[in-house]
Amino acid sequence: MEEIREGLPPSARADFGFQGAQGSGEQEVMTVVLVGDSAQLLKELGDALVPLLAQRPELRDVRVETGDRNSELAIHVDRERAARYGFSAQEVASYVGIALRGTPLREFRRDGTEIPVQLRFANAEETRMSDLSGFMLRSAAGEQIPLMSLIDVDVLPSATQITRVNRQTTLELKADLAPGATAPDARRAMESVMAASTLPAGYGYTFEGAFRQNDEAGAQMLFNTLIALVMIYVVMAAVFESLLFPAAILSGIGFSILGVFWLFALTGTTFTIMASIGILVLMGVVVNNGIVMVEHINTLRRSGLARSEALVQGCRDRLRPILMTMGTAILGMVPISLSTTQIAGGGPPYYPMARAIAGGLAFSTVVTLLFLPTIYALLDDLRLAAVRMVARIRERSSVPATASKSA
Repeated sequence: MEEIREGLPPSARADFGFQGAQGSGEQEVMTVVLVGDSAQLLKELGDALVPLLAQRPELRDVRVETGDRNSELAIHVDRERAARYGFSAQEVASYVGIALRGTPLREFRRDGTEIPVQLRFANAEETRMSDLSGFMLRSAAGEQIPLMSLIDVDVLPSATQITRVNRQTTLELKADLAPGATAPDARRAMESVMAASTLPAGYGYTFEGAFRQNDEAGAQMLFNTLIALVMIYVVMAAVFESLLFPAAILSGIGFSILGVFWLFALTGTTFTIMASIGILVLMGVVVNNGIVMVEHINTLRRSGLARSEALVQGCRDRLRPILMTMGTAILGMVPISLSTTQIAGGGPPYYPMARAIAGGLAFSTVVTLLFLPTIYALLDDLRLAAVRMVARIRERSSVPATASKSA
């Protein structure tokens, strides 16, 4: 593509560009949709916005999407002149249609088969606008009237398609990503141009294409993440037979997500759908380390150690396994996080997913070894406080019953 751009000679009569996405990775199509009532006014607004959008460095090959460009023969019948010769506007229009397209006759039927029949002038497919001057109409009085004397003919550019959504006409403005730009960068660029433009009353714009796909994918991944958290919590609550200890383990997931955005901020990485997938993978690894830590602490407490001693001993015993697990996983993600490999060669790149896993694991290692024992102790104090409160309530409820029996 770049070689073609550089090799094309400059032209004052035409603009060169690529239409459509060459792959779905860095060549995503950015789309902003103008919405209104008049297709003609939308076309004028689109033509005015294209130069403004083309000035943004994040966008290239900005164009108005109206389908294949075509020419339309616009014919206007002079009603007064046609009525003067005894013709109606509909009759003149039908004569023009016969001259250009012919007229359908009755179908030819034979053995249950119908064959359409069309009556046309010879070489009608080669008829030009100038050829209409040779057609004559015969009035009721037998007078020959030139067809061109009753009509005004013009050739206008036209679109092959008009799109409507919810009974409103829409027009798409499309652009490709410039090298080095991302979809969020392109959206901010488009939003700044559209916000600075004044649209007529009743006209607006929405974002479609890659923007809408990203929004829908983000909403779906958020739902999937919430479902995964609920399922993880239910399984851990059943295994530990407690509602508080799983909450301590899940707190590590929140800290690990902070590590994801910390690394993304340092490396300038854009959060994409692949990064969301990386967070889902990250949740499983972080939870596994938390389960190993909490289960070992509970085992030490059941063997007779006090809570503080069990927390210290548990962290010391699990330090090396956790560091080994995290270190091998992070090192395995380093080659992918530094490469630009894409799915199927042209899809989304893998490196946001790898960086999300590596950053979250690095931060969660510190969380698991330092913050998890602290959160464990706080939740255990909360559990003991709840047990003492329930015991006091039971004691108070049993005192009146004992007094009534003695009385």
